[in-house]
Amino acid sequence: MNDQEKRDAMIQAVKDALMVEIKGQQLYSHAAETAKDPEVKTMFQMLANDEENHVKMLKAQFKPLMEEGKVTLDGFHPAELDHGSASIIPDSFKKRIKGGEFEMAVIGIGCQLEVQAISHYKSRAKNIDDPDLKQLFSWLSDWEEDHLNQLRELETMYQDSYWSDQGFSPM
Repeated sequence: MNDQEKRDAMIQAVKDALMVEIKGQQLYSHAAETAKDPEVKTMFQMLANDEENHVKMLKAQFKPLMEEGKVTLDGFHPAELDHGSASIIPDSFKKRIKGGEFEMAVIGIGCQLEVQAISHYKSRAKNIDDPDLKQLFSWLSDWEEDHLNQLRELETMYQDSYWSDQGFSPM
């Protein structure tokens, strides 16, 4: 693969990553606007903010990628950016969760988006030669795994509550 083909592949990888992040950001933003429970709004807004930060990180890579054929992680520090590991589920919310169908649907779709993102980032990290882009995709994969784990926990809690409300509990 020549230098132009490598650059083109890196540009496409970043574009694809942007689409993944924008979809998640839009889903969670809409859910935050639509949710009635203040803690649910906050939870979805935290997720939307995380995805927006991912979008900003990826967009910041375009200029150096277009001009120099490489990304730069200058100014990005994983310890400062590891927002994905922060809990999005307040303990008070866990104690009073109800089987809201809207929330269940958003969380289920969110899980699917996170799985897609993780798969994309792992695949790209494995197949990209540029060490900084490989590192960026590794960070994003780790953060999305944190989101997925929390969303799966929420999904289980919502489903259990839903089934209980419908009289199908204990299962």
